[in-house]
Amino acid sequence: MKRLALPVAMAALLALGALVVLEALRPVAPLTAAEQAHQIAAELRCPDCQSLSVAESQTAAAAAIRTQIADLLAAGQTPEQVRRHFVERYGEWILLEPTSPLAWWLPVAAILVGTGLLGWWLRRGRSTVAPVMPPASDGTRSRIRDEVEQLDA
Repeated sequence: MKRLALPVAMAALLALGALVVLEALRPVAPLTAAEQAHQIAAELRCPDCQSLSVAESQTAAAAAIRTQIADLLAAGQTPEQVRRHFVERYGEWILLEPTSPLAWWLPVAAILVGTGLLGWWLRRGRSTVAPVMPPASDGTRSRIRDEVEQLDA
């Protein structure tokens, strides 16, 4: 049974790799103008709702933006030019996904730094050993004994 494990695992990995390659090389039909307009609208933030995309929102502002997207595409602009038009008009805020890689890596960096600081703090706390008191001398013991006897009397 153990002899078959490696060949079966290798065959499974090869089959998975072949599926990934086939999916990557599969021809994709070009999007229609309506599909392009919907895709762009799904990437833009609604100016009124702010938590919904223009495609999801039912406000008048979102409807106007959807109409403007369709008009710009019909005028021959590319989807990237349409996105750029709205970024120039509203700023980067209009995009639901930030374009800067810093926006994606900043939370990861903050978590890593926080984890490192927590580990350093915990290690520092464990490495500090409480000082051990030396044993009491015979003179100190006799003085303590005398004081206890005075208190009991």
